[in-house]
Amino acid sequence: MIVNVTSACTFAVDAARAWELIRDFDAMPAWNASVRQSHIEDGPADRIGCLRVLVFDDGGIWTHRLTGLSDVDMKLQYSIVGTPQPMRIPVWNYRAEIRVTPTADEAIGPAHRGCCIEWRAQFETAQAEEMRARASQVFKAGFAGLRRRLDA
Repeated sequence: MIVNVTSACTFAVDAARAWELIRDFDAMPAWNASVRQSHIEDGPADRIGCLRVLVFDDGGIWTHRLTGLSDVDMKLQYSIVGTPQPMRIPVWNYRAEIRVTPTADEAIGPAHRGCCIEWRAQFETAQAEEMRARASQVFKAGFAGLRRRLDA
């Protein structure tokens, strides 16, 4: 079954500041409590095709490949190319995108800019609800961590 998970959150910080943090493919542990460790293989961390090896809070080791990075569009794309074995929740063909979009609060003027960060994933799994819940949990932890980092 193909599953789509999308989550978005607004922040009262300039989009360029948020993008600087997100575009670092190795920085996920700094803003997502679900991720304990990260390291880059075949880097640097902004080279399309490099690998990000993550250790998650449940001990699972996942490997992501950077498949797209655009400073113009403030968009980062990745796919999962390695999963914990045996997998508790089998997933395949996982592709994700994180995008930062500038916003302005017109009610208080263009000087009060912020941004919206959207995180989307599409994947296949036989356990759709369990994997949708886990992906949502990771996204929620990521947004909470981004709020702590960016609002500080």
